[in-house]
Formats: sequence, C-alpha cells, structure tokens
Amino acid sequence: MSADIIFKGGPVITVDKNNTTAQAVAVKGNKIVYVGSNEGVDAFIGDNTKIVDLTGKCLIPGFVESHIHTAVMGANAMAIDCRPSAVSSIDDIKEAVFERAKITPKGEWIRGWGYNDQYLKEQRNPNKWDLDEVAPDHPVMLTRVCSHISAHNSRSIEIAGITNAGAYNPETYTRINGEISGVMKEEAHMAMCKASLLTEAEIIEGLKAANDMLLKEGITSIHDSGGYGSVQMKAFQKAIEDNLLKLRLYPMIFSFVENLEFVDSYLKVGIRSGMGDDRFKLGPIKLMIDGSSSGPTAATLEPYAIDPNNSGILSHSQELVDDYVMRGHCGDWQVTSHAVGDKGVTVIVNALEKAMTECPKEGTRHRIEHCGMINDELLDRIKRLNIVPICNPIFLYEFGDGYIKNYGKERAYKMFTAKSFLDKGIIAAGASDCPITFSNPLMGIHLAVNRVTQGGQVINPDERLEPIDALRMFTWNGAYASFTEDIKGSIEVGKLADFVVLDGDFLQTPPDKIWDLNVDMTIIDGKVEYER
Repeated sequence: MSADIIFKGGPVITVDKNNTTAQAVAVKGNKIVYVGSNEGVDAFIGDNTKIVDLTGKCLIPGFVESHIHTAVMGANAMAIDCRPSAVSSIDDIKEAVFERAKITPKGEWIRGWGYNDQYLKEQRNPNKWDLDEVAPDHPVMLTRVCSHISAHNSRSIEIAGITNAGAYNPETYTRINGEISGVMKEEAHMAMCKASLLTEAEIIEGLKAANDMLLKEGITSIHDSGGYGSVQMKAFQKAIEDNLLKLRLYPMIFSFVENLEFVDSYLKVGIRSGMGDDRFKLGPIKLMIDGSSSGPTAATLEPYAIDPNNSGILSHSQELVDDYVMRGHCGDWQVTSHAVGDKGVTVIVNALEKAMTECPKEGTRHRIEHCGMINDELLDRIKRLNIVPICNPIFLYEFGDGYIKNYGKERAYKMFTAKSFLDKGIIAAGASDCPITFSNPLMGIHLAVNRVTQGGQVINPDERLEPIDALRMFTWNGAYASFTEDIKGSIEVGKLADFVVLDGDFLQTPPDKIWDLNVDMTIIDGKVEYER
C-alpha cells in the first residue's frame, strides 16, 4: 500500500502510552498507516506519495484545546483591543472608543475587550461617565479580560433595560453615589451580553477568523465552551458545512445569553453527549457556578486575603446545581461546570457525587472547567469520581501575581495545579480559555512546566510538570476528555492524521524556552491546513 503523505527525518513524539519517539509516519487518506523508522517508511512510498522531510524538526500530535470560546475569540478580533499591550489607561480606552465611534453608524454597537483594571493607570474599571463622554450616540460594551465583568455607557444600559431599581443580585453591578456606574459583574454582565448579541453572519465571520488564528498555533481540535447560544450552534453548523471551520469541534451546551434556558432545551429533547462525527460531536452540558479567578469573583471557602468581607460570587445554589447535574447525568450527558474557587469546585463535586451515587453509571468522565483552586479533600473526591479537570496553567502567567495578592500565597500555591492531579492518577486536560488569555498551546505547556508569573514569581515549583507530561495534557488528555482518545491525541496506527510540525525538537528544548518554539505546519486529516 502506498501512502498519500509521509513525514520522515523526525523526531516524531507519539505521546502513546509509552511516550515512544519514532522517526517517520505514513498517512493514507485521513488515517495513520505506519509509525516507525526512516527505513521502514520507505515501503509506503508510491508514485504519488508526497514526502515531507522534517530535517530534524519535530512532529507531534495536533493540539487539543479543551476549553475555548471560539465565537467570542473571533468576535473580539473585530472589536477594540483593550488589552494591556494596547492600552495603559482609561484615557487610552476613551481615545480608542472615540475613534471607533467616528466610523460606526449612530446607534450601532461599539465593542471592546481585554481590559484589565489592575494594569490601568487609574486602577479601576471604566464607567458609563467615561464612555458617555466619547460615544454618547452609540451603545458601548467593553468586556474585562476575565469575561465576567464588563463596562457600559448609558445607551448600553438603556438597551438592556437595567434601571436603578435593579433586577439582579446587587453584588453583580456597582453604584457610585447610589447610581448604576455601568460596571456589570456575573449575572448583570450576562444580561448585557444578551442585549448586545451578535448576528449569525457576524458570528460566522468571527469563527472564520478564529479558525485561521488557531490553525497557526497547531490546534486541530477544540472543545468550545459556549458563548452566544442558539445562534452560535446554527453558525457552527453553517461554518462547518461551508468548510470555514476546519477544526474538529466538541461544543459544550452553554450560553452566556440564554444560560440555563439553553441547557434546558437540550435536556428536554432526548439527545445526549457524543452525537455527531469526528468533525462535529456534541459535548457536555455546562453550568456556570462561580466567577473569575482574576476579577476576582471566584467563590472561595475562606474570605479573600485582600478583603475579609468578600468570598466571591456563587451563580447558583447547591440545590439548583444538584438538579441540573442529576438530570444531565441520568440523561446520559457528560456534565461539566465552570468552577474556579474552592467553594465553587465543592458545589459541583457535591452535585456529581450525589448524581453518581443515586444513579450509578460507568465511564461518565464528567468534567470541571478550570478547577482553579483545590484542597486535599477535593483532590481525593475528584479521583474517586473519575472527574476530568480542565486546567489553565497559562493563567498563572497573566494573573498569577494577582492571585498571590488577592487570595494569599497558600491558596495561590494550590491554584491551577497539574502535578497534584498527575500524582493522584487524575487525567487533567490543558486549555487556554481564550480569549481570556493567549490561545497558544505552547504557552500553556510552557506555563505547566515553569509556573512563572509576569512578575517573575514561581507559583509552587512542586507543581511543575515534565515537558512530556505537559504535552500530553494538550494532546491525548484533551482527546480523553471528549471520549475520542481512540481516534486522536497521539500518533499511532489507525488514528486520524492530525499533526503539528514544530521548528525545533520539543524534548531537547530547554524547559524555559518552550514558548519560543514555533508551529511550522498544521495537518488535519492528512492535509496541510497551515504552513508557515
């Protein structure tokens, strides 16, 4: 049998159960037919075989991004960039909004994303008075880097129908001198997302932009963690049909704009996780239990180090979470939840334990998205229940200095652990949560190995992973989290031909230089979808 494409001249890091390193791989159609030596692969060379000489470059499995907001990421590419790399003050943000207002028809939305008040000169969130000054004729929504907090002008607040009387938990929006300031958190922020919903055409445009960016980073599969609800699911289908979204998709059933109503709609129709094919397969139902690690609004068992009266925000009661988890679990859904603080993690672990006790099932692989702060008791329970944590080691770089300040060193040292999961025999998958931070998996791997903050602090060196274990988090473990480790996640005969070519030897790269590696080529189904 002759192959369609051959990669040789390795190394080939297979990430199989033995972490085998090979020299060559042969592909027929969209499947791997040979993994072995440079000499052995020659038997698969035919008249029409394309041969890629790696010339010492490294072939690894395609990266599996286990938690990303794809449509939001794409939409942000079309919005004002308010990240610390682009702005340093509220005045900078106001100038950017003013310039965008000049070219935006009156009455249409102006959106921005990525601001971080902790890096702004004023050390605060923008408010409605700031934004009214520069864009009085447009609704303005600026989303904080955590995507749990946003800043709005008066037009935006008016469209959402939020008044001083307040229809939401008073913790979720701030006031200045008794008046709503335009800074919305959690529940109120979600209401603002619904008011500023993108169209299907805008979402498809965003998905195309996200697809192109992610291919350049070697990502071949994504677990989409939700965003725009029903319209987004329709846009996904259209983008895949039109081949605008080439990545393999495992979407969670979650919506910032429809929230629990969206989950309910899926629970009621009798379908379940796993429906679909290797391009588009339904993922878990997802709940939102607490806030963000950097806000900070994560729900913690003990008060924050910076505020003895603040322990974060729980979005739902234990009883409500129990109900949804039970219905999902008994309906053969994989179940997951956004849970960051140790109190939030406790709520979802309690609910999963109750459901699995009252309705025993094998092989559920329920998940916890982020699972950001744990203790020894939670670690034992997660292992016993075979829960798959979805970790974000990259958060340590951008937000780690704030973790130490906000939560205290002891709790910060227990945040976004990786080695503790590995030592306990827990399979944890790696993810970026982009656009909360950078989507590049090599940065995520680098941070799992080094755990260093922007300020140069190392957050618990005992939690650092070996490079091969960090690579596994972003490949095989991600496939395991979506029940697809039998067809992808490692380079083995019979699996899908999803690969990444790096410009250096991953295993020979110094641990503190991993994020300096570049993706030279991304292959999906044996086809080169990106080449640098």
